[in-house]
Amino acid sequence: MLLDPLVIVRTVHFAACTVAMGTLLLALLTRAAMRRELTGGPAPMQGFRALALAALATAGVSGALWLALIASNILDVPLTEMFDDGGLAAVALDTRFGRIACLRLGLALAVGALVLWKGPGWPALGAATALIGSIALTGHAGAGTGATGLIHMFADVVHLVSAGVWVGALPALAWLLWRSRAEPARGPLAADVTRRFGRLALMAVAALLASGIVNTAILLGWPADPFATTYARALAVKIAAFVAMLVLAAVNRFRLTPALPRRGALSALAGTALAEIVFGLGILLLVGLLGAQPPAGHVHMSAAAINREAAHVHIHTSQAMADLIIDPGRAGATMATVQIWHEDYRPFAADRVRLTLEPAASDVPALTREAEPAAEGTWVVNALRIQSSGEWVVRIAIERSGTAFTLEGTVVLAQCSNDCW
Repeated sequence: MLLDPLVIVRTVHFAACTVAMGTLLLALLTRAAMRRELTGGPAPMQGFRALALAALATAGVSGALWLALIASNILDVPLTEMFDDGGLAAVALDTRFGRIACLRLGLALAVGALVLWKGPGWPALGAATALIGSIALTGHAGAGTGATGLIHMFADVVHLVSAGVWVGALPALAWLLWRSRAEPARGPLAADVTRRFGRLALMAVAALLASGIVNTAILLGWPADPFATTYARALAVKIAAFVAMLVLAAVNRFRLTPALPRRGALSALAGTALAEIVFGLGILLLVGLLGAQPPAGHVHMSAAAINREAAHVHIHTSQAMADLIIDPGRAGATMATVQIWHEDYRPFAADRVRLTLEPAASDVPALTREAEPAAEGTWVVNALRIQSSGEWVVRIAIERSGTAFTLEGTVVLAQCSNDCW
């Protein structure tokens, strides 16, 4: 799963956005330290600018590839055929994920233009913050509704921005510390920047902890076995890596930073910053995996788990996808399960779902039933009685946040046996 192209591309994109924001933040801290005339050498702003532009270029390319991979999944065609017949353009313009991806690509270009035009500054940092925060729209938080959905979205944005403040600034900080070893004139500057960053990092860690607790409570719920799913196990490893980063950060903050600007402290601090970067990359890889997995508290029926006697239809539109399972798949007493997804396979949190079954070639009246929510994105219709076999037209009416639309498809039901009523 970790070698899945979508997981890898997501990881690269998250890392690039995180580094872009963190580098621009550290550049502003460095500029503030320079105003106190603590450096006797040239400012490292050119290095920060180059690192930020490289990260933004990587974010743009990986974001476009992410969109292409999602489009390939939606259209069920190889990635090499995505540009035929305007398939990629249709996904980019007609799906929610595609529109968000285009918006984020525009933000990346805007940040790059600001860095090239004005250099690292507050406008570029603001746009980079919007770039990393908008990742929340593409994840599990983007599928939420109501008060819980708003809380989840806010917590996810805080989590992402806090990661940009702390983890994203580490590569630029490590570079500054490493350069200061060979250029003693930069020692006081590096020491002052490190102290400033340390204060911000403490606030970022607190925000990461608080938002992480909220996200975990919403996503995991209270599963009977919290380690029963890939999502929960990956989350546990992510938490362990985060704790390791906290230990290194504590060593940096309370042991090495007070010893600056001595050369030994600079070297040690650069080394521990690199170790934090390694753990941070591991966490980002797990984030890429987590986004492709259903949370432990929201496990859905897989295609492999469908009863062989059930009738199944997959309906796919630009608004949502749905899987209807009628089990047993025959006339008579049965039940229906409706699973609704976003186009990137995230559960679709609807407010109301209504199922209508209408025989394609019969005078039998149509059946319309209100579905009951069973889990995130999953709805059921119990005690369903279907009067005849054959082909039936399926209509799934979905309401969310005042917007209504209908998915339509067909399903074939078998003949009722003597005891099926």
